[in-house]
Amino acid sequence: MPARLARVAVKLRAAASRSGPVMFGADAHLFRIGPALSEDAVVGFEERHGVTLPPDYRGFITTVGHGGPGRFGGAGPFYGLLPIDDWDWALRGDPDITMLAQPFPAEPGRVYDDWLAEAAPGENDEPYRGTLALGHQGCDDLSLLVLGGPARGRVVETRPGKQGPRFTPDPDFLSWYERWLDAVLAGERHFR
Repeated sequence: MPARLARVAVKLRAAASRSGPVMFGADAHLFRIGPALSEDAVVGFEERHGVTLPPDYRGFITTVGHGGPGRFGGAGPFYGLLPIDDWDWALRGDPDITMLAQPFPAEPGRVYDDWLAEAAPGENDEPYRGTLALGHQGCDDLSLLVLGGPARGRVVETRPGKQGPRFTPDPDFLSWYERWLDAVLAGERHFR
């Protein structure tokens, strides 16, 4: 893990040194990221919410950085990485501190006839329980980190309509983030 984090930090510095943002959304954060969180701050968050963050995400926010100067946070895909305290952006109802500890109802590869009806059949059910909002993609779409359930550690993207969320091909947060950095360094304009 330390080698992966160091490699990501080097790539992030290289992305920040490029002239002008080229990737969609980069003008919101300019490849800047806020300072890393302390171990005490992360432990406090985990205890308040009854969760254990995936090791790669935890390592990133305690080593590389967290949040940042943009309206939607710091250097990251689309409009940037949200601060951890904005975990509840995907929730449809009022935030409940127990939401992160619940299993996320979506599974990779599963096809839904009607995502919301299947994931949240009750009036007060929350379809995005068990997820932490990572970043805003625009048009109300978000990137989320799954904290509970069979897809724990994976990144999923919200989608309007009946098809439900889309899992990225990445096995974990750090792979997703590094894939974005690789796209930036290759001069790509969009990330998927």
